Amino acid sequence: MILASCIAILLGPKIAVAYPVQGLGATSCAEFAKMYQSDPKNMELYFFTWAQGYMSGLNMGLLANKQEAKELGAETNDQALALRTYCADNPLKTYMDAVLNLWKTLRPFSQNTKGAK
Repeated sequence: MILASCIAILLGPKIAVAYPVQGLGATSCAEFAKMYQSDPKNMELYFFTWAQGYMSGLNMGLLANKQEAKELGAETNDQALALRTYCADNPLKTYMDAVLNLWKTLRPFSQNTKGAK
């Protein structure tokens, strides 16, 4: 009876756990590195697109509160390299940690930036 109860608990539905981040950002840096190594072009596209979307969301929140946003469009190759480097150096962190680390280094957004509307 006890054994059956333990098996039922182990095989039963999982309890939902709330996380503040979902999607590719929740991936560990170690897992990102493995995925990147297996398919650099596509993995860079998928993960960096997530990073740009996440940082765009941060910008929108800042702008809505009349605070200074960050420039996302400049040096995107350097940004992607910074994310890969951070993950290589911090395999136990998440890809989101890498993005937040990058975020801190970005220059302020200027309305006069070429292409801004």
